[in-house]
Amino acid sequence: SGQHSKEFFKELWETILAGKEWHGEFLNKKKSGELNWQSANIAPVINDNQNITHFVSIQEDITDKKKNAEDLHKLSRAIEQTPTTVVITDKDGTIEYVNPHFAEVTGYSFNEAIGQNPRILKSGSIPDNFYKKLWTTITAGNIWQGEFENKKKSGEIYWEMASISPIKNDKGEITHFVAVKEDITDRIKIQKELEARAGRLAHQNKTLQ
Repeated sequence: SGQHSKEFFKELWETILAGKEWHGEFLNKKKSGELNWQSANIAPVINDNQNITHFVSIQEDITDKKKNAEDLHKLSRAIEQTPTTVVITDKDGTIEYVNPHFAEVTGYSFNEAIGQNPRILKSGSIPDNFYKKLWTTITAGNIWQGEFENKKKSGEIYWEMASISPIKNDKGEITHFVAVKEDITDRIKIQKELEARAGRLAHQNKTLQ
């Protein structure tokens, strides 16, 4: 392919000429010009006089594996850097992953969150039937969307808009849940201030009448 350095091939040849096996990956080029990745094991064939007579190379096309790994890496970086909170739990609701923004918002570090249940964020002001309906929705394989009044590690109350989705395996079985949440505390505060102002104006108008 022309993508590997001279040092790459020098190290390869020094290894197999020394009678050792070489393991590595090649970016090769097909007759058509298409590039593809190969995982290779190259071993010397030695005769009875301990002389190298041939080399045998066993190769596997790993182009799709490399692409999948690259796509997964991009997805991982996107989740790590997104300005929204991402939480992944197992099917029982135990937290297995939180992204850095979770720690910024809640005050709980990655290690403090792992193994916990999202209920550590409950403010106590939302009735139990709210959570029961949520759980019924997602365990049925559906997406739940709504707002939470939650509590940070510090005790500070904040609001989140959340979308919680089930993750299914190839058999259609739910294995995990992923929650993507946005801090909407400022929006809720403004909304409540506007409602309070509207209430005061309505009261004043009623008094004047």
